[in-house]
Amino acid sequence: MTPFRGTTRAHAIEELLRELSDLLAACYSVPETEQEVSWAADADRITGHVALALATARARLSPDARAVPAPTLHLR
Repeated sequence: MTPFRGTTRAHAIEELLRELSDLLAACYSVPETEQEVSWAADADRITGHVALALATARARLSPDARAVPAPTLHLR
């Protein structure tokens, strides 16, 4: 993916999609036979990661957004 350089809003969405893509990759890297147990055990962490990524993107989209750091919650 080529990074957006034009707008802060586009960059905020790019970062959100990258975070979600990384999360999906981490979730699907678990062998299929172990996914149900793994995802159930990590459900709070997974949904927390989504919530943090979304909140960060929304903060970056706000009209008075300052430098909002990228989410730092990691699954592993």
